[in-house]
Amino acid sequence: MPPLPLFLLGLGVLLLFIEIILLPGFGAAGVPAIILICVGIGIVWVENGWETASLYAGGTVVIIIPLSVLGLWLAPRTKLGRTVILKTAQNSEEGFQAPPQELATLVGHSGRSVTPLRPAGVALIDGKRVDVVTNGEFIQPETEVEVIDVEGSRVVVRSQ
Repeated sequence: MPPLPLFLLGLGVLLLFIEIILLPGFGAAGVPAIILICVGIGIVWVENGWETASLYAGGTVVIIIPLSVLGLWLAPRTKLGRTVILKTAQNSEEGFQAPPQELATLVGHSGRSVTPLRPAGVALIDGKRVDVVTNGEFIQPETEVEVIDVEGSRVVVRSQ
């Protein structure tokens, strides 16, 4: 077996490992890694047939999975990993406030718009002023609205 396919597979595995462990997202090292792995397996297929190429592909997967698990386990324990991984938390003592839990109970409730909703504004729902948004429609003041969704502190309404 010529060393070129093994070099391509090894480089592809290394780049894929870097993509999984160090680089966020998918692309910078992941796309070249997949291309190198496919080219390496393709060369093995052309030179030695489908059976040998299948063995190389399976071996590559068997190497990538434990290597990635090991890297994910080791990354937070290294100096480089600690500089990349965010370890901060948002506490109420520092001023962080989670969205109020009572907003989630508003789904299905009705009220009326206090201000024009273009698409954001204020509505009076269950006697409380609530900042709301629509799904893009403009709603005039004093129009009956219904809460259709709550996502965190975002209350979505539609006109009735």
